[in-house]
Amino acid sequence: MSDSSGRRDVLDQKKWLVLSATVSGYIRSALPVGSQSVNRSFGLPYSPATIRNIMSALEAMGYLTHPHTSSGRVPTEKGFRYFVDHSDFDKKEFEDWSDLARGIEPLLSESSLTDFSEVLSKVVAQVGRTSGYAVFLMETGTLGDVRVVGVEAVPLSGRQALLVVILETGHLLKRTFVYPEGIGWLEFRKIVGKLNRVGRFRTLSEIRDALLSEMDGISRAWEAIVREFERLGGVPDVKLFGASRFAKDPEFSKAGDLESVFHAFEEQVALFGFLRKLVEARGISVSIGSENELPGLGVCTLVSLPLIRSGAWYGTIGVVGPVRMDYGQVIPLMSRLSGRLNHWLTGLDGEG
Repeated sequence: MSDSSGRRDVLDQKKWLVLSATVSGYIRSALPVGSQSVNRSFGLPYSPATIRNIMSALEAMGYLTHPHTSSGRVPTEKGFRYFVDHSDFDKKEFEDWSDLARGIEPLLSESSLTDFSEVLSKVVAQVGRTSGYAVFLMETGTLGDVRVVGVEAVPLSGRQALLVVILETGHLLKRTFVYPEGIGWLEFRKIVGKLNRVGRFRTLSEIRDALLSEMDGISRAWEAIVREFERLGGVPDVKLFGASRFAKDPEFSKAGDLESVFHAFEEQVALFGFLRKLVEARGISVSIGSENELPGLGVCTLVSLPLIRSGAWYGTIGVVGPVRMDYGQVIPLMSRLSGRLNHWLTGLDGEG
């Protein structure tokens, strides 16, 4: 994410050290950070007076701000962004990854593609417990490129049946189907049988094309089935885990702010659109405050990781917390998780 002002400041060593110390101090305490605190807690080789002057310069540049009730400074979004972009988090060795790896390794090593959704839910829950923040899992629902392993139908009351498509991921795509005029359950069941013969280990789009190419003229019943296949593929689905963890952060002490965050996660289509923009990065994305685009997430940072298999976007997992997030903990954790999940997803490519 780029600075909205368009400026690309490069801070000198003094300014960077003071900014880094101020951001780190604010992350720890959630309180404005003064020059004495920076001098005492971070051991910078500058006097408090020199640090105050540097802080003033950083404030003028838009990296810090000065609350009226305190002599200390707090980072702005721009300050957090510079801190994230210029910190070398990946070199940090810490125990959190070892703890997480021990928890998720049995899940990944013993799973198959049909366990995809269940495994990811458990992995994300583990990430939340390890990081101490709320976490989310978005499954895109755009499963048109996933192969079908079977089609089933269940008769319902009246002139309806439930059409169920079973995908290689274990997902079930369901659609209530109304019989066209002139056919009933028996004929519909024959159609489903043909779908199984034509469609096994093909994608939804390939099945649709195969049906159309095999038939010179298409009956109303078959036309209706093809339309249903065009509609299948599911919708984005978002799960938020560990929402109670928001309560530990003063940024969410106001009920209205917390309600806005929850509402943003309920707006699944808008969240899907935002996360889709981040897929091109392929790796970890850190979106801070207003960079999240959804108004309800303007007080949050999202550290997210897209899940890519065979070129298809299956979903995104992420950590969500205040802008005052402990980036030095979360980013290395998600970076290592990215490598492990990519290896797992690649290993699943040979299945089926």
